[in-house]
Amino acid sequence: MSRTIPRAYVTAAWSNNKVTAEDQARKYCRELVKAGYLPLCPILAFSGIISEEDPDGEKKRREMSEDLLRRARFLVVCGKKINDDVKADISLAKHYKVIPTTLEGVLECGE
Repeated sequence: MSRTIPRAYVTAAWSNNKVTAEDQARKYCRELVKAGYLPLCPILAFSGIISEEDPDGEKKRREMSEDLLRRARFLVVCGKKINDDVKADISLAKHYKVIPTTLEGVLECGE
């Protein structure tokens, strides 16, 4: 019998620098994988998929991100900063009954 790997939606107050944000996201996702979670990280999942020139691109990213969040068991807030995007993710998580936690909380529970 195979076990189901818990899905963890990854959010943070991402840097405006795309390269820096993606590097940080990969770091957070690696930590979650080591802890036994399947990271769902929109900043990585949709990178290079939706054109920056697409006038509906932001709306598409939001909709797909929300779909990933609904499928997750946990919302993992990474980093020390909380911005409006993170607050919106936390609000959606509560609405969809997804458990909000921090990366530190996940890693401490795994020890």
